[in-house]
This record gives sequence, structure tokens and C-alpha cells, in this order.
Amino acid sequence: MKHEPDTDDGSEPLHFAATQRQHSKWAMRSMAILIACLPVLLLELGLRGMDNPDPRAIDYDPYVGLNQLRPLFVLNEDSGRWEIPADRYNFFRPESFSAKKARGTRRVFVLGGSTVQGRPYATETAFSTWLRLSLESADREFSYEVINCGGAAYASYRVAKILEEVLLYEPDAIVLYTGHNEFLEDRTYAHVREAGTVTRWATAIGSKLHTVRWVQSFFSTPQERTELVANVDTKLDHPGGLDSYQRDSDWRRGVEEHFAATLEHIVQRTQKSGIPLIMCVPASDLVNTPPFKTQTRTDWTDGEESRFRSSWSIACDLDLAPSQRIDAFRECLRIDRAHAGANYALGRLLYDHGDSDQARPHLIAARDQDVCPLRAPSVIIRATRDIANRHSVPLIDTPSLLDDRNFRGDLIADQVPDPSRFVDHVHPSIAGHQIIAGALAQEFQKLGWVELTGESMLLYGNATREHLSELGHEYFVRGKQRLEGLRLWTMGRAGQLATEIAEDQPNVQGPQRKPATD
Repeated sequence: MKHEPDTDDGSEPLHFAATQRQHSKWAMRSMAILIACLPVLLLELGLRGMDNPDPRAIDYDPYVGLNQLRPLFVLNEDSGRWEIPADRYNFFRPESFSAKKARGTRRVFVLGGSTVQGRPYATETAFSTWLRLSLESADREFSYEVINCGGAAYASYRVAKILEEVLLYEPDAIVLYTGHNEFLEDRTYAHVREAGTVTRWATAIGSKLHTVRWVQSFFSTPQERTELVANVDTKLDHPGGLDSYQRDSDWRRGVEEHFAATLEHIVQRTQKSGIPLIMCVPASDLVNTPPFKTQTRTDWTDGEESRFRSSWSIACDLDLAPSQRIDAFRECLRIDRAHAGANYALGRLLYDHGDSDQARPHLIAARDQDVCPLRAPSVIIRATRDIANRHSVPLIDTPSLLDDRNFRGDLIADQVPDPSRFVDHVHPSIAGHQIIAGALAQEFQKLGWVELTGESMLLYGNATREHLSELGHEYFVRGKQRLEGLRLWTMGRAGQLATEIAEDQPNVQGPQRKPATD
């Protein structure tokens, strides 16, 4: 009888037995791990089962607490429509849509701040309305619902909450215009700055687990993250609000990082849902809007301060030749490069004398160095462009779109948005909104929704004229009143806002409406 070898000589039977023992060992280890994890798994499933699937929930935000934010729309059982309730009219305009989406309907949600809302006017002349009229004029097969969710003073992190909600309402597309309101609310980022990138990533992943959030509820302190209240509470709404803005590079970096993270989240959520997203670059007036607050350096020497004040006095002397004033402003900026006022004054002086190329960087720097940043700075604009490009999201380049004339009014783009296209620091004129709507309609044509033809443009022209004729004189009077209210608000005088007409929201009682911000 042939004897099978029982030593480790590389023979196949012994190798097979060793492999079996190894597999058995790993199986036992895996089973032990599963048994150890079973209580945690059961707890996670139990907490998920107990969790409220209501749209009040929002994905974890590592920068701020969003637990108190509530849905924008409520269901009207009688009409069978989702509606913005009357108690939200201090930030939003009335809007509604059918709870049961009709066959042959294309539903577009437009998200953002008060630029989306059409301030200082209202949704009736916002680009969402002109977009709807354009789509209807180009397509008789489908009906179009373009639902305006623009909230006055709503920053991107609040807009992200609305996105989570509207994804439940069978959208066919999302349009996003955000970025100007990021610096309005008081919140801190110390806990984010102290945590490294890996820690922040691990925290964001762990926070998706109900078990982690349950454990955190026992050990976390309320100081860890700023808990946002249900309604926007801007710094400028409070007495001395303008004084609360100080040069703080760490805080600004936190705001900018928060914006980029939120925008990434919005893009990923829409793409995961398979919903087309069109983004808009936030645009602002650079020419007619000086900085809202300027601060000088605090670390300069007595000599530097004396030189700055002397140069500033020369620069502001209107009796001197422009060349002398320009040289004096440049000397001021050599001493304090981040002085928003000196950048604006120099940029405006150069612009008024026809030198747009030299004026542009100073006008942009004036916006970017504004201590009270009510206009999206370059970092936010770049983040919008970069994220859209990286994720192949269609992008409306609004600043370029609103630039078709130079300082003389000639039809020559000079890379400075035309001041005539804005009614204030960020809000486009009605004509500006129509231009934005035209660019959006072209993007929907690329999606294959419509075909823009000469006939459709003729129908659209007729529809816009008819729509404007129905608004009435009072509509524009109320817009001018809101514009005056905004002017006082940006000066830190929230308590002196112009009184708005009570009939602006029929049958609605409550606090004064929010002054127009992005």
C-alpha cells in the first residue's frame, strides 16, 4: 500500500489541509467580529426605524447645526397643493404646486437667495418667471412649472436644506443661484479649523450613522457648532450690526470652505438623484457700489500711518489732477494693500477715465476686501466655477452675461459687469433678469427640452409685454420702497427700514418683510 506523506514537503494534501485550517481560522474571526458588532448593528437599525423620515431631516453639516430648520412647503389638504405658508412670507414669496404632478408637466425648482426671488421687486419679474414664459413659448407639448424658492438672506447651507426637500417633489431640473449671503449670519468655525482634513472626513462619514449621532447627543456640547435658528438672523438685523464686522481672515476662510463643501454636497445630491442641475455664477456691481465697511491695518508703524493719511488727503482732493490723485491712491495701497476704500476709489477713478484694464483689479479687490462682504468675493466665484467644471455641471457665467458695454456705454465688453444691469450691489435689473432667463433657456434647449426659434422668440416677446402690462404701477412702487429699505439695511440701520406697503402680502399679518439681500 502506498503511504501518503505526512510532513511539510510541499505535497498537495498537506497544503490543502493547511489552507482549510487557515480558512476556518478566518471564518471564526469573522464570526466573532460579526457577533461583537451585532448589538451595534441592531441599535443602528432600531434608531433608523425610530427616526422620522420627514423632510425636516437634513444630511449632517460639519460646520453648523441645522436641526431647527423646517420645510419650506406644507401640504394644503383642501387644494391638494404644496404651498409656502404665510408665516414664511417675511423671507419668501407665495408659491405653490400640485401635490400630484400632472402628466405632461415639467417641473423646475429655482433655488437661492433674493436674487432668485427678484428683489427688490418680486418673483413676477424674476428670471424664473421669464424662464417659464420662454419655455412655454417654445414648447406647446408640455406644461411648465418653474417654482421660485428664493429666500431673502438665504445662504447656501440653508438652500441645501431646501434642495433636500424639493428632491421629494418630482423635479425635472434644478436651477441654483447662490453665493452672496454666506457672510450674513454669525457663526464660528473654530472647531472646524482645529480639526484636520482626515478628522473632518471621518466625522462627516460617521455622522451618517444614527448610532454615532445618538452617542454624540450624550457627549457633545452646544458650543461645538453654531446651531442655526429656524429663521435667518443676520448680523445687520441687530443694532450695531455693521460694527460686528471686523477684519478676520480665519473666519472668512471658514465661511469660504463651508460654501465650497455645501456646493459640492448640492451637486452630488442632484447627480445621485439623476436630476439635471444648472448653476449660475453670482454677479455683483463693481462700479457704483463702494465697500460697505473699510478698516485700516492695525499693525502699521507711526511712520506708515502718517504717510497713509497724508497720501489719502492728497488722493481725495478733487481739485488736483487725476494723475496726482491716482499716484496718491497707489501710495496708500503700497502701505495698506487690503484697504477696500482705497482700492475702490482708485478703481473708480481709473474706470471713469476709460482705463478699464487697470481699474478692474482694484474694483474686484474693493469687493473682496470689503470688511462687510455683502457681495460674493472671488474665492466663492472661483469655487462655483471649479465645482461646476469638475462635475460637468452647466454653468451660467452671469458676470460675463451682464457685461456688454464699456464705461462710455459702447457695445464693447470690458470684463466689468455693466452697472446699468443692477439696481443695487447684487440685484440685477428686470432687464438683467430677462438676460439670465435667456441664457437658462438655451441650456434647457441643450437638454433637448425645447427648440428656440424665431417663432418662439416672437411668442415670448408678446408674452413678456402682456405680463408686464398686468403688473400695475403699485408693483414697481413697492420695489422702490424695498430698495430704499435695503440701502438703509446695508448701512447698518436696520431699525430705520422704509415702511413697506401692507397690501404687499394680502391677508397676512406678521413682522416686516426681510430687507432684500441676495
